[in-house]
Amino acid sequence: MPLDMTGEARHERDVHYRRYLDRNNQVVVICVQDFDYRDYEAHRFVDLASFDTEAEAEVTPLRPDDVVQQTKGLYGDRLAFVQALRLLQAIREQR
Repeated sequence: MPLDMTGEARHERDVHYRRYLDRNNQVVVICVQDFDYRDYEAHRFVDLASFDTEAEAEVTPLRPDDVVQQTKGLYGDRLAFVQALRLLQAIREQR
């Protein structure tokens, strides 16, 4: 089972902002609503946080603990482990 970092925000109907790992392994801020989540890969959301503004998403520290916590439930899943390592590396490079 792949890593799912969408969190509860995936049910949020109002516009909100999330941090996402793009194809170049860069953390970017995206604007989403509940119906947008199907267009994104669940394992590429960097943390579980969602924000009301783009500026808030850009300045709030990233939360690597979210990645670790989500991975714990997938013990033994190599794909989830690799995805988590990719996210943690991207977070480390942003600091």
